[in-house]
Amino acid sequence: MIKIPPYLKKGDLIGITCSSSKMELHQAEYAAGVLESWGYRVHLGITVGTSFHNFSAPDELRLEELQDMLDDPEIKAIFFGRGGYGMICIIDRLDFTRFRKNPKWLIGYSDVTVLHAHVHQKLGIASMHAMMSSGITIATRENQYVQSLRLAIAGKSYKYSFGPHPSTAPAPPRVN
Repeated sequence: MIKIPPYLKKGDLIGITCSSSKMELHQAEYAAGVLESWGYRVHLGITVGTSFHNFSAPDELRLEELQDMLDDPEIKAIFFGRGGYGMICIIDRLDFTRFRKNPKWLIGYSDVTVLHAHVHQKLGIASMHAMMSSGITIATRENQYVQSLRLAIAGKSYKYSFGPHPSTAPAPPRVN
């Protein structure tokens, strides 16, 4: 059975980290401000707003920060800044001992999918394949995707609908 981390409540702490690509500080600060407007506290990691080639920081620093956030019982969710391919450089060196005892929401996509697959397959813990914090902008703040994340982290359902799309239409019947 999959273990579901506790949903967030007002006052909970969310960590924002850039375990892969760099993210501009002003982008992270804006996303943090939106999360704070929802009632959460936010801790911006030291990899936010830094740059090291295509990454936010060297592997060791990204590893150390993510490990600290995984281990910190006060942090209830880790929200990733941007994707890339940095997670594959550090995933095998993460220690999930404390995380297993005190799971939290891991929120992101792109290369964070490696982390999602790992915690699901090896630990049986749910995570959220969802937008990155860089996706929360002035233009998106009120859109359905950001609002669905807002509800999801609080454990509230979100109703949406969509119509058929040509690429998912049933195939025409075969004629012999």
